[in-house]
Amino acid sequence: MRDRDAALDSAITEVAAILGDALVRLIFPSPAGPQVDLLETESPHVTAG
Repeated sequence: MRDRDAALDSAITEVAAILGDALVRLIFPSPAGPQVDLLETESPHVTAG
C-alpha cells in the first residue's frame, strides 16, 4: 500500500477545482448583460417618472 503524499492530495484537489470551474463556464456561459450585485437585504428600486 502506498503512503499518501499531502502535497499530491492538495495538487489533485486544486486541479479538480480548476477543471470543475472551467466545465461550469463552458456549460453556462456568462450572460450578455452586466450583472448587478445586491446585498441580501437590498432590492432594486424602481421609480416611476
